[in-house]
Amino acid sequence: MTLPPNRGISARLFLALFCAIALCQASYAQLALPLTLGCSWPFKTTPDTLNVMYPDSNAIYWTTPYVLLPSSRIEIKGDFFPTRFLSINTYNTLGESLSSTYDTQFVLNKGSENPFLDSTATGGSFHATIAPSPVAGSPAPTPPAGSDIVYGPHINQYGFSQGYVVIRSYIPNGQVSQSELPKLTISVAGHTIATVSPCKTLSSSLRLLLYNALIRYWNGQFNAPGATEPDQLTFRPPLSTQAGGAFPNDYNKYVVTGMSYQKGLIAVVRGRAATVPSFGTNGYPLLKGQELRYWSMCNYDHIFPFPVVEQSGQPGCAADYQTALDADTYYTYIVAAPGDIPANAKTDKTVTILPWGKTQVEKALIFRNMLPDSSFTMTTQTANLKCADPNQTIEQNAACTANYMGPYYPQATYCQKTVYEQGGWQACFQNPTQVRKN
Repeated sequence: MTLPPNRGISARLFLALFCAIALCQASYAQLALPLTLGCSWPFKTTPDTLNVMYPDSNAIYWTTPYVLLPSSRIEIKGDFFPTRFLSINTYNTLGESLSSTYDTQFVLNKGSENPFLDSTATGGSFHATIAPSPVAGSPAPTPPAGSDIVYGPHINQYGFSQGYVVIRSYIPNGQVSQSELPKLTISVAGHTIATVSPCKTLSSSLRLLLYNALIRYWNGQFNAPGATEPDQLTFRPPLSTQAGGAFPNDYNKYVVTGMSYQKGLIAVVRGRAATVPSFGTNGYPLLKGQELRYWSMCNYDHIFPFPVVEQSGQPGCAADYQTALDADTYYTYIVAAPGDIPANAKTDKTVTILPWGKTQVEKALIFRNMLPDSSFTMTTQTANLKCADPNQTIEQNAACTANYMGPYYPQATYCQKTVYEQGGWQACFQNPTQVRKN
């Protein structure tokens, strides 16, 4: 935890602030222990519980903050539960990803089966071990082959490592209770000192948010993933230098466009839908033959803490299975304020409507792809590899993205409500509306 220069605050005082504002429920002396809370997974991120850092409405994120000493470890021991995707990811205090592993890669307990790989298995158990990274920086180095290590932050100048570990579940196949989450076993110098069960009661999300805001202020990292937008909607990869850490999922890649509101104006997005797995009889996904594990389109407020839009109970995300398709397997999204939704869009069964949300706030519309098949390359993953060039303009990066993603690229345009009502999405792309920010 490197303190910024010229702030006039000692390391001890900063740690006290960390304890008081964010995490510690007992005494300041708890910072000497590897875990700062008396139970695991105290924070649950959903649009209803902790709507921050670009959450997907179809995912649940459970977070445990921790402190590790040079010789300490945290072992995660858990059972699989039915869901489309399950992962473990570590982060530093800025929300930058360090290391991760996911369902088909989990190291199994002896005699266990992996239901993500075996459609006849109804369950199984796994383990992973969090250890301080041997080197500073993000991402952490690749652990040794066959290891269950998931590296957390490097030991800092004050002699400890402070970070977060997050369990993600996308499209859980049924309710997931706190008791189903893994236990954490804490060891120091190879000696077990405690086994911590999942929290029965969730902690106040405000403390976690305040702590993250404090850290970001200290580092000047309040940037959202994007830059000043042109007068048309153009999806392209977010530049890593702009994102500032937003607890990304290592197995997702994103393309993003900003949006500005004008009365009577809507956003129209159209592209070809990638195929995704269905659920097998055991409640786990059938992972053969699909192009992506998951995809979604989500609308966010383009301001810290970057919540997903929710309006009148309607979430600002539509996952693959929630998205309407036409006969050619193309999706059409309309993003609009309630009074701007075209009448013919409301009755069109091939159109998916997303809420605009607060009209006075700039928006970030994000298209995510997860875990593409090795044979499928027209993805946001390819776009992020080939088209995230900070020396290129937004238009150039967008053109590059469209080239690599082909028909799977989310073509987008602003459109007058009246134009859509007269000619549908086709008229909107034939007569795009230009919008300039004030």
